[in-house]
Amino acid sequence: MVQVARATAAMVLLLIGCSALIGPRRSLSFDQVRPSAEAASTNGLMRELMQREISMDQRREVEDLLGSFARAQMTRHYWGEFSGSLPDLGLTAAEHLNTTMERNSVRTRLWIVPFSETEAYLAEVERWNGRLRTRQCRGPQQSVGLDFEGDCPPGWTSMTTRRG
Repeated sequence: MVQVARATAAMVLLLIGCSALIGPRRSLSFDQVRPSAEAASTNGLMRELMQREISMDQRREVEDLLGSFARAQMTRHYWGEFSGSLPDLGLTAAEHLNTTMERNSVRTRLWIVPFSETEAYLAEVERWNGRLRTRQCRGPQQSVGLDFEGDCPPGWTSMTTRRG
């Protein structure tokens, strides 16, 4: 009877060992086990970091467009007058950017509102004391299109101001 019990135990251990060698390897360690709150926190952090990266890429794209707009309008003014559209300047805005241009005999403005952000952007080129002056600003979307005095709309941040 003892020998049968030993043989049965040996057979069970042999089967367990063989199944461990043949079956998929899954290790479980304390380092790999995370509470669900920590996993959710990590996922939230990853989403936030991705959103920040997208925002930074978008901001660089907008700043490039603002700078190109200012240079192109300065060139157009040199040849006679400000241009009335981005295509006339040889520029295009990405699909995720809503752009509006305003111009008169003294100044031209480009307002840019990204669809996925809460901030907006402004580039302006104006004649000032016989010279051209450019400025770029960033601020809340609520002020887009409003008339203002000074360098930037109230509550907006100046990105650059150049006098030519």
